Order: sequence, then C-alpha cells, then structure tokens
Amino acid sequence: MAKEKVKKPFYKKFWFWVLAVIVIAVAANGGEESKETAAQPAKVEKAAEPAKTEKAAKKVFGLNEAVTVDKFTYTVKSVNETNKLSNVLGDKTTSGKFVIVEVDVKNGDKKARLVDGEMFRIKAGGNEYEANIEYDMYVNEGDIGFFLKEINPGISKAGKVVFELPADVASYDLEVSSGLGWSGGKYEMIKLK
Repeated sequence: MAKEKVKKPFYKKFWFWVLAVIVIAVAANGGEESKETAAQPAKVEKAAEPAKTEKAAKKVFGLNEAVTVDKFTYTVKSVNETNKLSNVLGDKTTSGKFVIVEVDVKNGDKKARLVDGEMFRIKAGGNEYEANIEYDMYVNEGDIGFFLKEINPGISKAGKVVFELPADVASYDLEVSSGLGWSGGKYEMIKLK
C-alpha cells in the first residue's frame, strides 16, 4: 500500500498569512488616508463665511413679540425677578435671584406636540441657565407649568418658567427651542433684560 500524501489546508500555509497581513495593512492605511482627505475639505467648508453671516443675520426678539421657531410660536408676556418664591408647599429662597418668565406657546403643527421646561434656557455673560421644574410649581398656581405638556394643533398654552441666576447678572436673553429631542435643534433669542 502506498502512503497518501496529506495536503495542508490553505489557511495553514505560509503564503496565505503573508497575503493576509498585506491586505490588512493596505486596507488600514487606505481607509485612514481616505477619511483624512474626505474630512478636511468638509471642515474647511463648515468654517467658511456662511456660518458667520448666519449669526450676523439672526434677530433678537423682544417682549410681547411673536417668535416662531419651526412649528412653535413663543410670546414672552412678562419677566419678574425676586429672591423668594411662596405657595402652599412653603417658601424657596435664593442668595441670587429667581427670574420668572411668563410665556405663551402656540403649536403650529398638524399634530399634538410636547412642550417642556427643557426647551427654555437663559443666556447671560457666556453662561447658560436651565429652567427649574420644581420652582415652576411655585409660580404656576396648582399646575406644573410646561412639564411635558402636550399642546394640540392651533392651541396656545400659557405658563411661567423659573430660572435661578446670580444676583449680579444685569442683562440676559431667553433661548427658545423648536422642540424636544429629535424635533429640537433650532433656536431663537428673546431679549428679556
């Protein structure tokens, strides 16, 4: 009987591994170079003049002006400052000041949309201040303000939003958003003080 010669599988042969290493090295280098060359022009285009002109053209609105951001229209009715909030829950005080913004929000969409205190920010001196949902309960008389409030199409809801700022902040603006989550991303500014 003659001995049969057993062949090695191809993946155990030397030439296969050399070829595999070359292919991986080329793919790794080729992928990085194409990412760099593709990404560089995109960054240059984004940093070009259109971004500057967009900021320069952005209007800052005032009190009692209707401000439309995508499907929502905001109208700030009043702005008040205090260092103490009171209701049946008790008193809240601050070493700074509470800024109470009374705002009307109208839904211009064809379906119900959620409004929340997260859609409001005060900007002052390079700082950003968030609304405080707990404090909203103190000023909205038995209501929770804009906490996940659903507004049907064509309907307006009024409420108050409370911010806590340092006492020495003299001027500030309210930033309003086009919505929560994925529907957000567009903003307008309203001069409060």
